[in-house]
Amino acid sequence: MERHCKNCDHMLYATHTHCAHCGAKWIEKRITMRNVAADFGDLYIGLDTKFMHTFVDLFRKPEAVILGYVQGRRMYYMDAVRYLLLSLFITGIYVFVLKQTNVMEDYMADSILTADTLANYSDEQIEAQQKFASKFLDYQGLLLLFTIPFLALVGRISFWGRKFFNYTEHVVFFLYVYAHMIIFTTPISILLAYLSPEIFLYWSYLALAYLLFHSAQSYKRCFQLTIAETILRSLIALIVFVATAVLLMLVFIFTVAITVIVASKMGYDLSGFLPAQT
Repeated sequence: MERHCKNCDHMLYATHTHCAHCGAKWIEKRITMRNVAADFGDLYIGLDTKFMHTFVDLFRKPEAVILGYVQGRRMYYMDAVRYLLLSLFITGIYVFVLKQTNVMEDYMADSILTADTLANYSDEQIEAQQKFASKFLDYQGLLLLFTIPFLALVGRISFWGRKFFNYTEHVVFFLYVYAHMIIFTTPISILLAYLSPEIFLYWSYLALAYLLFHSAQSYKRCFQLTIAETILRSLIALIVFVATAVLLMLVFIFTVAITVIVASKMGYDLSGFLPAQT
């Protein structure tokens, strides 16, 4: 009996359990929780899965993962967007755990209260710092999404030339590298937040250092750079990063200033974002 694949509509013979065209499995029975658990295990938990291949090889041979995706070889590894979504999911767990337990808020409050400069802090300043830390956690996911295009821009400027990546390929590069840093460091961060908040703060700095090192190592492997070329390009990237960040900050300040001036001229009460009473 002939059948047609439910995914690509190609013909599938009765003796075949998988489509020869797209590889999809033929399923006749209704879905159960056991099927869902099995699919989840096939994708993420097992040792021989796309996730494990991607996670391990981004340590061992990042060029195989990144160049493979750029060049169209996408069956063995997770695609860049799925890997990023997984990192966002893990980030969500991280934020939920820290906010529900108030581990870091309690630590920050104790740090401020026991600081030598306590006399220089008002109650409003202490409350403002705690609110800032809470809001910073709330927008971790958005921060991740906005950071990747910025890092890709820095990478494009630092590695300008035809033999290097274009901007979109740099985005793919950091989708993998930045998401990998999140997936690798976040479970350790959650554990350290409970065991030792002080070490947790130092670990956060180490995570940033790891991102810099892994980015440099991945660029070295992808572009077959020498150690000297890698160091030089890394220094250029740091300079470009600082210069671009300062430029964007100046643009932001200028935009806010213009907005304030225009709003004031139009008679708006900026403190409440409501038209001024006349």
